[in-house]
Amino acid sequence: MTNVNWKDELSQAVTEVSELCRILELPIDWGDPLVLREYPLFVPHSFVDKMAKGQSNDPLLLQVLPCREELAIISGFSRDPLHELSNNFSDSSCCVLKKYAGRVLLLVSHSCGIHCRFCFRRFFPRFNCFDENYFNNIEMLLKPLYSDNTIEEVILSGGDPLLLDDLELERLLYYIVKISHVKRIRIHSRLPVVLPNRLTPELVKTLSFSCPIYLVLHINHPNELCDEFWERREMLKVPVVLSQTVLLKGVNDNSEVLYQLFDRLIDHRIIPYYLHQLDRVQGAAHFEVPLEEGCRLMEQLRKRLPGYAVPKYVQEIPGMLSKTEIKEIIRK
Repeated sequence: MTNVNWKDELSQAVTEVSELCRILELPIDWGDPLVLREYPLFVPHSFVDKMAKGQSNDPLLLQVLPCREELAIISGFSRDPLHELSNNFSDSSCCVLKKYAGRVLLLVSHSCGIHCRFCFRRFFPRFNCFDENYFNNIEMLLKPLYSDNTIEEVILSGGDPLLLDDLELERLLYYIVKISHVKRIRIHSRLPVVLPNRLTPELVKTLSFSCPIYLVLHINHPNELCDEFWERREMLKVPVVLSQTVLLKGVNDNSEVLYQLFDRLIDHRIIPYYLHQLDRVQGAAHFEVPLEEGCRLMEQLRKRLPGYAVPKYVQEIPGMLSKTEIKEIIRK
């Protein structure tokens, strides 16, 4: 396992298309200035190292490479596809997002360890709830949770919650665990796959709270999984580790690719949770896979994988109180 500090690696992330192309031995002629101004390139070297050199269609490269297709204005695609900004934020804090009964999302960071070009929150305002006043503000920020005893589960999201310092994360978890009606904490993160050295012994200790913690990892392609990730995953004492995947045209819209991904995950005690239909955010239309094709892929997976290794194929529809399974949408 590498001993490079994860913060140092983030500070050295690739932010120039020309540098990315140079590393991958590709022509330096990509990247539209308008695209980069709105949503810049950001990818750590540890993720770039998993990409095949000289391959412009590498599935990991396609997830992060800015392209001119992002400038297209397509009907049905918007800057707030899930209506989160317009409908769901708590009045008392821009960090508290109420969408589902019994659960609440805390957007604890506006930043990510990688900029995925299909991110449905790519147009969110760049706020950071836990700034230099973090320790003074935390109880005030959690006030909506204390006052609502219907909330049984707290979901840490963002951005990426694992971009918080271990001390900040520990402090946050401490205050959440103190809320008597909260039974579970869920952490959604892409960082352990993008930046495996984030899984440190200190983080493992931080996550060892008496309150059950569920870790949900965002993983889209088997090539994202490396030996260092598997080694560090074995350190985790989190009782339940799940994965979620976004179905992406040109990246993983292939039954063999999805089979390899889910099969490897269950071999390491990571349960595939959701296969998401693309959230229709402006600039990501070129990633969308037709629902019928997604259903066909799912049928092929069911024939090859045990039931617990086949994720639910779902779409988030604004206003619904849960994810909607695609088979229900097709049926209508």
